Parts: sequence; structure tokens; C-alpha cells
Amino acid sequence: MHFPQGRTHVASKAPVCLNGLERMAGGPQYEAAECSSRCDVTLLLSRNPSSPAMKYIPLIWAGLWRKPARTIFTGLSIIAAFILFGILSAIDAGFEHRIEMAHLDRMIVAPRFAGTLPYSYGDKIAALPGILVIAPQAGLGGYYQDRKNVVGVAATDARYFAARPDLDATPQQITALTNTKTGVLVGIKTALKYEWKIGDKIAINTATPQLNGSQVWTFDMLGTVENTDLPGEATVIIANYKYLDDARTTDKGTVAGFIVRVEDPSRAADTGVAIDKLFANSSAPTRTVLEKANATSSVAQLGDVSVLTRGIGGAVLFMLLFLTGNTMMQSVRERIPEFAVMKTLGFSDVGLLALVFGEAVLLCAFAGATGLAIVKMAFPLARKVAPDVSALLLLPWSVLGFGFCCALIVAFAAGLFPALRVKRLNVVDALAGR
Repeated sequence: MHFPQGRTHVASKAPVCLNGLERMAGGPQYEAAECSSRCDVTLLLSRNPSSPAMKYIPLIWAGLWRKPARTIFTGLSIIAAFILFGILSAIDAGFEHRIEMAHLDRMIVAPRFAGTLPYSYGDKIAALPGILVIAPQAGLGGYYQDRKNVVGVAATDARYFAARPDLDATPQQITALTNTKTGVLVGIKTALKYEWKIGDKIAINTATPQLNGSQVWTFDMLGTVENTDLPGEATVIIANYKYLDDARTTDKGTVAGFIVRVEDPSRAADTGVAIDKLFANSSAPTRTVLEKANATSSVAQLGDVSVLTRGIGGAVLFMLLFLTGNTMMQSVRERIPEFAVMKTLGFSDVGLLALVFGEAVLLCAFAGATGLAIVKMAFPLARKVAPDVSALLLLPWSVLGFGFCCALIVAFAAGLFPALRVKRLNVVDALAGR
């Protein structure tokens, strides 16, 4: 093999340090014996030349840790970026899941303007064709013991459970609630939060006065209910409408709205129009919306959450691409003489291409997976510290898989140009320092 004038040919039998090849290429004053045993890659290949893993994995690992500080700080940056990416993805997935869980056969009948609706509207709505069940609902807001412990009570009747089959109340619980005027069924999440048990007396401080002048409403806990659509997230407190309406001093005979369940979801929109027409000329007109539309509207009041989270996530990945790409370019630039000597030792262009891509993939994939794993493991802690906020977050495995794929894409894009530069490397020019 012909070498440029002034360069020293290293015998193939001598151990070669690839991390020191640039020094060896500079002249005969550098001897292979100066290289540490950690860098003696040629000796390692000679022991097992047929194993691709043994051939490339040590080289990839040595390349990454050539500058430990740079690798560590780049890895920490990638971890932080994917922690932020995981949180944003969890917010987006959480809101989308809640919209998807809204039932197409369910509608909300509410006042068109501020105020309440007469309880008697329920019988008129139930008489319309296509109505499966209708349940009244009145609200009672307040707090439990401390003003920070805000709770809401939904006052209704047994029809509520037929309108909301996602609540797993048993027939015995429904019967007990109907027969116990002050009884309540409590969502499992709320019961666990306040450590309520069956038989407890629950005193709710409200702004709604009773006939006896007290604003404290006392309920008897009869049991817990679970939301089968969102396991572990049921927060509802269900009380008897009759108890509320008989004891309060104002708004008697009225409700906050109705929950309507229709027989044919495909005709739900037409049924909603028919309900609103029924009371269009009354003193309390209605506004009927599909539960799914109502959920979408509630999310829309916060802004376009999906565009916001995906936009920020995209910006984070774009910034990460430049950071990782710069790291890879700098690493390759420093090792140009090494790659040149590796070509003289028989490494193919494709092999060196794979080597550079391997470094980028190992760095990005490991750091990205670590960041996503941190977010996943932090969720249980977040549910204890901030249960109301964490209830809006959802991080399914599909989101984690998408995040890992993004890490691989970033790795490929960051390693593309450095890898192509190594592939097209001219040995003579590289060893000559040109």
C-alpha cells in the first residue's frame, strides 16, 4: 500500500490506538506503545474478527466517551428535552382522551342564558320521540372543612345512573340512595382523598342557605362509585334532588340542567334541535349540546391545546436536532485522521457510516428513553402531590413509543451529515491535514 511521503506506515501486527491515530499520523515520534490498553481496538478485532458486535460496539462506546464532559452534558440536554416532550405529550393525550370518552348518545340540556330551568321541563323532554332517559341535575358547591378543599355535589335522582352507565353504582346502592334522603354516593377518588368511609357524616359548607338558616349541608355516605371510562378518576358526589329542593330557600323547583340519553346517536343532533324548539318562546329557553361537543368546547376555552403542545414539542425537538448535530459534527471533525487510518486498516465506507450513526443512535436513544422513563415514573408521585392537575395527564405506551421514534429520527438527522463526511473521506487528504 502506498502512503504519502513523510508519513509513517504502522505495521498491521502492532497494536493501534484509534483514539491516538491522529498523533501517530503526525510523524514517527509517536509510537503505538504510547496508547493505553483501553484504546487497543485492533488487538480486540484480531481476537474476534468475525463478530460485528465485537467489531463496532467498542468503537462506538470509545467514540462517545472520547470527550466525557461533552457526552454527559449533551446527554443531560437530551434527557431534559424529552422530559418536557413527555409532559407536553401527556397534556395533549389527556385532553384528547377525555374528548374521546364523551358519549355520542348523551346530551346536556342547559339554560340558553344564565339562570336555571324549571324541573317540569323534564317531563316534556321525556315525551319527545327518541329519548331513552332524562335525569335532572342541580348543583351544590362548597368546601369540606377547609376552603381549599373545594367539592361539588350533584343533586339528582335514580335516573341519573341510567343516563350515565359509565358509573358502576349497584342496584342496592341506587335503592339505598333513593330511600335515604340525606344519602350520597361518592366517587372513589374523592372518597380516598378525604378518607371517607361508609356511614360517615359529611358536612359541606356552602353559600346556599337552608330553611333552618344553616349553610352547612350534612350528608350520609352510603358507598363509592367508579367511572369505568376513567378508572380511579371519579370525583362526583351524588345526592338526592328532593333533599336539596325541600331544604333550600331559593330556586325551588328548578335545576341547573338535564342529562339526556337518546336511543339513536345518529339522530342526537336532530333531537337536540327539537328540545330547543320546544322551549324557544318560553321565559327559560334551553341550549342542548352533545356531550362530545360540550367536552370539545370546554377544552377550546383553554385555547388550542393540541397546537400549543405540539408546537412547543416540535420546537424542542428542532433545537435538540441542532444541539446533537453540532456535537456529532465536532466529534467527527476531531477524529478525521483516525477515520482515515481506519480506512487504511480495511474499514469500509459503509462500516464507518454505520459507526457514526451508531454513536448518534446510542446517545439519543438512551438519553431520550431515560427522559421518557423519568416522566412515566414521576406520574404516580404527581398524582399524590397534585391530583387535580395530574388527572388531566395521560401517558400511554403509544405516546412513549412515539417519543422513542422521535429520538431515533433526531439521531438519524443529527448523524447524517457527519456520517456522509466520513464516508466520502479521502485518506491521503485527511492524513495530510487538508
